[in-house]
Amino acid sequence: MVALDLALYLAVARPLQSAVESEQADFSAGRQEAKLTEGRIAKDQTELATLPVTERELKQFLTDHVPQRRRGYSRAAGLVHQLTQDSGVQLKQVAYRLDPNSKEPLERLGVMVNVEGSFESQLKFVHSIETTNDFLIVRGIIFQPGESGGLALRLLAELCVTP
Repeated sequence: MVALDLALYLAVARPLQSAVESEQADFSAGRQEAKLTEGRIAKDQTELATLPVTERELKQFLTDHVPQRRRGYSRAAGLVHQLTQDSGVQLKQVAYRLDPNSKEPLERLGVMVNVEGSFESQLKFVHSIETTNDFLIVRGIIFQPGESGGLALRLLAELCVTP
């Protein structure tokens, strides 16, 4: 009788118990996965609800800080001349170059500026460029000896413009 019980236990009960435990583990894993998915769905719905506001804010940012391509050159020229006057540096050269291979939503108008003046004036100029309201990316700043024996600054930047 004990041998029969042992055989029955090993043949039927133990495999059933293993199958039940396996199913319970699968159920728990599925439940946890469902909760994670519900959390992601809730987060996505929240982001989707704020999207119209974000789109409006993006359009407002572009209107306020990114000039249209046709106005980009004049905006960059005006900005450079105004900031050189305000900072007390002497403008030696300015050049512009539109990147023709831009594959981004915004085009980049390269601006290269050479100025001369005191170190303090050049720092003021660089700070003014960096903190302008226009969407301008400073790519490089090089200090070098100037033509008249003073200090010269070469600044490479990109003004983002809408196509």
